[in-house]
Amino acid sequence: MSMDNLCSQLQLCLEKFRRDELAEADLLQALTLSEKPGPQQLLYLQVSNTGVGSQVIGISLVAEGKMQELPADPALWPYQTVLEAMADGWRVIKFPELALLLQEYQTVGMGCEFILEK
Repeated sequence: MSMDNLCSQLQLCLEKFRRDELAEADLLQALTLSEKPGPQQLLYLQVSNTGVGSQVIGISLVAEGKMQELPADPALWPYQTVLEAMADGWRVIKFPELALLLQEYQTVGMGCEFILEK
């Protein structure tokens, strides 16, 4: 189950608690949701330099166990910077590999790539 489902169930429990209608079954459902992590989502962001505020120049998303189609137009991508993705709940699990940087604006491989997860 997703974190959204767990949050929704906890919100429902809180509302029922305030109305003095909370039942053991409500709490058991929330507990069950917390024990079933959803599938991992990965977001690959290639950026113009190593800063989290850098402009995204490439993007890939893995969700529901497969690569997701994203718009070809960069203006339609869900995030324009790493900071925007982080503000939306994505957690950085890999920072750019500075060892791959030959010069500040020239890289070998994916030197300016962030990988994030949900």
